[in-house]
Amino acid sequence: MVFHIKCVASIGDLNVHLSMKHFTLVFTFLITVIVFSQEETQRQKLSSRSYDELIDLYDENVQDTIYAESIARAYINKAKGDRDSTKIARGYSRLSFISPYEAAIKYLDNTIYFSRNSKHKNFPTIAFLFKSLYHYNKEAYEESLKDAIKAYQFAKKKNNVEHQISALHQINGINELWGDYQRTLEAEKLTLQLLQTNPGVDRYYEHLMASLEGLGKCYVRLQKPDSALIYFKWGIDKSLEENDSITYYAFVSRTGSAFYLKGAYQRALDSLEKANTKKEFFVNSYAVYFNYYKGLINEKLNYPEKAINYYQKIDSLYEQEQLLTPELPIVFNKLIQYYSAKGNTALEVDYLYKLVTVDSIIDAKQIFIKEKTNSEYTIPSLLEGKERFIEGLQDENERAHTRLIGVLFLLLLVLTFTFYYFRRQKIYRKRYRLLMEKGEKDLVLPKKQGAKSNDLAEDIVNDILEKLETFEKEKEFLSTDISLNEMAKNLGTNSTYLSKVINSEKEQNFSTYINHLRVRFAFRELKRNPTFRKYTIKAIAEECGFKNSESFSKTFYKVYGFYPSYYVKKLKKDL
Repeated sequence: MVFHIKCVASIGDLNVHLSMKHFTLVFTFLITVIVFSQEETQRQKLSSRSYDELIDLYDENVQDTIYAESIARAYINKAKGDRDSTKIARGYSRLSFISPYEAAIKYLDNTIYFSRNSKHKNFPTIAFLFKSLYHYNKEAYEESLKDAIKAYQFAKKKNNVEHQISALHQINGINELWGDYQRTLEAEKLTLQLLQTNPGVDRYYEHLMASLEGLGKCYVRLQKPDSALIYFKWGIDKSLEENDSITYYAFVSRTGSAFYLKGAYQRALDSLEKANTKKEFFVNSYAVYFNYYKGLINEKLNYPEKAINYYQKIDSLYEQEQLLTPELPIVFNKLIQYYSAKGNTALEVDYLYKLVTVDSIIDAKQIFIKEKTNSEYTIPSLLEGKERFIEGLQDENERAHTRLIGVLFLLLLVLTFTFYYFRRQKIYRKRYRLLMEKGEKDLVLPKKQGAKSNDLAEDIVNDILEKLETFEKEKEFLSTDISLNEMAKNLGTNSTYLSKVINSEKEQNFSTYINHLRVRFAFRELKRNPTFRKYTIKAIAEECGFKNSESFSKTFYKVYGFYPSYYVKKLKKDL
């Protein structure tokens, strides 16, 4: 039975009878009008906001993807109205952050299009970086590498160190899987140097952890477990300092691969099992890594059935997600051998087919990545803590003798720098050792011999010297506002008398006297106080009364014969 509910709508003198079906249509129309009206009101409210307000609003509501999308589109529309291509690009980048993979790539392509000629330091670099990251997470490594190289080239052109480091991590990460491991190791070392010479870079900790993991992974692939453990241990210690438990467990897991190579199978198992409790926080490829090493270890411990069980889990991951890793051919080979020995021809043939398939894919992938890396990406070289890039000779038509001259010149430059660097380090070590062995007072600020003449009465000189002694004990020289006139006033004398006494008795002018007191304080405090050693050079300079780190470093060098940065580094190592 069908029931009809009738409603009566009065329009003037007209009575209209509507069936339930017609009522539903009218009701839906009214709701649509109301929703449209609300959306239009929301759009108007958003369009009236400034760019900064929209970005802040987006960041506050990024978890609400529908509202966040409305904000991003309002930002784009506002930018289009103002014909500001860089802001249009920024709007599309915000859309990509809240979109699924394919849509995100499309929005990032729009970002690149609108910012291709931008002078902004972040664009279009950031779009290539995120494209590379999204491709990497989807195991589209070739595409990821292309975008990472483009990001690196733009970042280098715009002298954006933070983006250079991010791009290098992407490039190195791909090459750690599919490239030349020795060259990747060299690139990882240089990336770490670039990072350490720029400690103020954004996300320093995250970049440091990525470098340490990358270096450790390279050494594992090169069968050098002791070297790998150095970097994994560094990552563990640093993550503990930062109370970062997830990164801590990630590095613990990585030690499992190094302990396996050393033959410490139980330690390897312990590390893997301990970290596996946090597996939900790790990347997709972690499951392959975990099962691969569990399989290898059980093989070594003579538990072949357990080993095969872990290898089959890797096969299942490949079947479900087509997750491709360099270990797959090894796994399929082991499964082929196992089922061949069991006489299971069907499974043997099945795994043989998979081996041939993945081998051909991996070979093509490795060839592409190596060629792409060699042709379009030049590894950066660092000289004396500053980034300098030794550009490859890109013009293939350049004559051979010009190329040779260029290479020889670069080689001479590197050799000269190397000689100078190691010679200077030797001198620094000698000076440092003498200071540590004989004591600071015996080696700095020696007194000159001879008559002292200041034309002042002896009682005036003694009075000023006594007050200077108190001044030094009270460490009043640490104030940044010291001047000769102000100090003379505080000591109850005049600037002429004070200057004469310092010149004759301290054998220095006023400025040198104050600055030497400051660096001597820094020298002793750094040796005595471990907390002080954690400060930046700039912070140490300010604590000691200097207005800038350059003046502090120059004075420190004049007094001790090496820079404060070297001194801090040696103290951290020795104490």
